[in-house]
Amino acid sequence: MKKYLSRFLKTALISILVIVFACVFYFYQIFQLYPGTLPKIYLYSIRYEPFRKKGIRYLSYVSNISKIYHIYLDKIRIKSRGGWSEDFPKRNFTIELSKKHSLAGLKSDDDWILGASYIDKSFIRNKLSYDLFRSFNIKNITPTCRYVEVYRNFQYWGLYILTERMDCKRLEINKSDTNAYIFKEPPVFIDPDIFSTSNPYIKGDIHHQKHPRLFELNKTDYLEKLRCFIKTSPDSVFYSESKGIHTYFNLDNIVDWHILLLITHNADGTRKNFYLYKREINALFEIVPWDYDHSFGRDGDNEPHSPGIIDVQANTLLNRLLQSHIYKTKLKHRFAALVKSGVLTSENIISMVEKDYRYFKIHVAKNENRWPVDAELFYDNNNFEQEIQLIKNWIPIQINQVSNYVESL
Repeated sequence: MKKYLSRFLKTALISILVIVFACVFYFYQIFQLYPGTLPKIYLYSIRYEPFRKKGIRYLSYVSNISKIYHIYLDKIRIKSRGGWSEDFPKRNFTIELSKKHSLAGLKSDDDWILGASYIDKSFIRNKLSYDLFRSFNIKNITPTCRYVEVYRNFQYWGLYILTERMDCKRLEINKSDTNAYIFKEPPVFIDPDIFSTSNPYIKGDIHHQKHPRLFELNKTDYLEKLRCFIKTSPDSVFYSESKGIHTYFNLDNIVDWHILLLITHNADGTRKNFYLYKREINALFEIVPWDYDHSFGRDGDNEPHSPGIIDVQANTLLNRLLQSHIYKTKLKHRFAALVKSGVLTSENIISMVEKDYRYFKIHVAKNENRWPVDAELFYDNNNFEQEIQLIKNWIPIQINQVSNYVESL
C-alpha cells in the first residue's frame, strides 16, 4: 500500500511541476516584446462577463514598448456594455483595474473601455471622429483611443479599440460643486412634448445622469427646464444678452459639434451619441462626441449612406440656432477658418485615415479570420481594405457638399 501511495504522490508531484512549468513558460512567452505587435489584454473568466453590473474577473496586460508597463495579473471588475450592440457576438467591455495603470501609452487610470468595433469593419470611424473634433480646438474634449488585441481564456478574441472613459477625472469635473454635471446622451435636444429617456435601465433616470449620482442629487428637473427653455422660450429671451442660450452653452463648442455632425454625416448624433457636461457653477455646458460608427459613409446598422446634409430639425437647439443670423454667420466663419487652417480638407482627413490604416492594417486579417466579414449581421461583405477605400472615396464628396451648404446659409 505504501508503495502505491508513494508512486501516486510522485506522479502527482511530477504533474504539478509540469503544469507549473507550462504556466511559467506560457506567461514568459506572452510577456515578451516583439517588434510590430500591438499591446495585448488577456481576460480570464469561466463565465461570460455580465451586462450592466460588473463582475469580478482577472486580467493581464502586455505592453509593446521597451519601457515595461506590464500587468502580470490583476483582479478587476468588468462588464459587457452596449445598447443595440449587446447582441453582437464580439462584445464591448468596461473594465476597472485594481489601481491606476497606463495602457497603450495613454494617461494612467483605472477605468477603461474596450470597443469591439464589430459593426464598423474599418476600425476607424470612432477614432477618426474623435481625433477630428479635437483637432478643431485644443479645448474640445474627446476620448483618446489606441488599438489593442484582446484574448479571452488564452484564445484570441480580436482587434479592439482601447478608449478613455468620459468621467469626472477626464472631464475635470469639480466634484465638490453641486452645479457640476455629466449626462450621457440626454434627450435635452428633443422636443419636450415627446417622452424620451436615454437610460431605460434605471427608473426615473430620463437623462442618464452620470454625475452626481441620481440618488445623491437628482438633476432631472433642472435638465427638463433647460429642455423646455430651448424649445419654448420666446426669441426675446432665447437670444437675449443677459439670460439667453449663450448663458447655458459654450456656443464655440456647439458650433464645432455642429460642423462635426455635418462632416461625418452622423444623423444619430443630433439626438444622442454625446456626453453633456458642466465642470462647475460658473462653467457652460459643453458636448463630447461619443459613438460615431454611424458616420463616414455608413449608418449605425452598417447600411451605406451617400454623402449629403443631415437634417438637424429634430434637434431643438441646432434648429433654433439656425434661425439666428448671428449663429449662421458664426458657423460660416468657423467653417471657413477650419478650411483655411488645413484641418477641414479632404487631404488632411484622408491623411488621418491613412495614418491609422498603416499602423494597424497588418493585424486586421487575424481579426477577420476570428470574426468573418460576411456574417449575417453585416449589410454587405466588404472587408477592411474595401471599407477603408469607401471612406476615402466618400470624404471629398461630403466636404464639398457641406461647404456648399454652409456657404448657402
